[in-house]
Amino acid sequence: MCSYKVVQANFDVWGLQTKAEELIQRSIREILLLGHRQAFAWVDEWYNMTLADVRVFESEMHRQTNTKVTEDLPSVPTTPLTPPAPTTPTVANRSSWFPWQ
Repeated sequence: MCSYKVVQANFDVWGLQTKAEELIQRSIREILLLGHRQAFAWVDEWYNMTLADVRVFESEMHRQTNTKVTEDLPSVPTTPLTPPAPTTPTVANRSSWFPWQ
């Protein structure tokens, strides 16, 4: 099996570009290798499947994944509530900007 992937990554920040692009390329490579390894490890499950069987298998896995994701989501929002803005203290009858006057 031969597979070609094209990934383009640009990180135009002077001083960080090389390191960031290397990190992106290394991460993409690891992700793709993991996917290919898993596909080959499961070859016994999908080898004799027809295209229709593969589509049914995909839809079933899609349904199961969505079910797992929705079960794992918390029922409360994950974003923190915004605290109320602080109020400015007021001093009655101030005649100056300076507190000692």
